[in-house]
Amino acid sequence: MHVGLRLVLDAPVASVRDALMAPAVMVGVTKPFLVYRSLAPEGFPRRWTPGQPHPIAASAFGVVPSGASHVDIGRYEVDGVPVQRDNGGGTSGLFARMDMRHRMAATELPGGKTLFVDRLDYRMRPALLGVALWPGMWVIWQWRALRMRAAAPSWPPA
Repeated sequence: MHVGLRLVLDAPVASVRDALMAPAVMVGVTKPFLVYRSLAPEGFPRRWTPGQPHPIAASAFGVVPSGASHVDIGRYEVDGVPVQRDNGGGTSGLFARMDMRHRMAATELPGGKTLFVDRLDYRMRPALLGVALWPGMWVIWQWRALRMRAAAPSWPPA
């Protein structure tokens, strides 16, 4: 199953790519539907460091636990476009039942705008759980779109 976005953001591509490396952006675009918190004693870093997993937990509306996971950012290129991939995985709760692949890419558009592509492919165990969760995932992804469109103009130049 998957959820995805294809958005035009009112921000330069370098600003979007930089914002994607900030945990505050991940946290900010999913609230209040999905609330993330760091499980590290020092809290979230200012920026993700590729290859350095960071433990997190999430809860629906900040109340219903979704489980623990870790964010582990990797980067690669496709036809010269940098792609950011979360190589992390669940360690407890619903996240432990999910095999996921989350990828995001930002491509420069004319006029200082950016094409942002965001796709989460996932499989749940059992498979029917994935089907049951898909409507909620879709709502969260639409919310992400609204929040990213609203926040992008304020992202500082990279």
